[in-house]
Amino acid sequence: MELDGKQKIINLILTLIQYVGFAIFLTISSWKANGIALQVVEGFGIFLAVWAVYVMKKSKINIAPQPRKGAILVQSGPYKVIRHPMYTSIIIAVTPLIISHWDLDMFIFLMFLYVNLILKLRFEEKLLLNFFPSYKEYKKKTWKIIPFLY
Repeated sequence: MELDGKQKIINLILTLIQYVGFAIFLTISSWKANGIALQVVEGFGIFLAVWAVYVMKKSKINIAPQPRKGAILVQSGPYKVIRHPMYTSIIIAVTPLIISHWDLDMFIFLMFLYVNLILKLRFEEKLLLNFFPSYKEYKKKTWKIIPFLY
């Protein structure tokens, strides 16, 4: 799937914001939540990420929203319920860090990154609709990132 010039710029900007932003966040924040309950939530987020990558290995994984040539639509594992489990895993794993190491500046920074994830998700869904003929039906039976909510 070839992107036009505007799409290429959006693709690059959203991806850079996500990865540079989270790299900064993980550099200046603790990697471990305080308290067993928050650590369990954080651990579940990490587990979900590993599971999603493992299931997605049969497709052509791409860190950018643009699907790669020859990619297949994965609909098993966590993708059976959630269309974007990697985004879900980021939210689940990082939110306990903000809760247990509260800092208003970090909270605002993280909210900025969460908004970026939502914008990236919306952009990605448009691309996936054009790339996979079955994506429209897949959307009807799955949640974007949070089951029963969104």
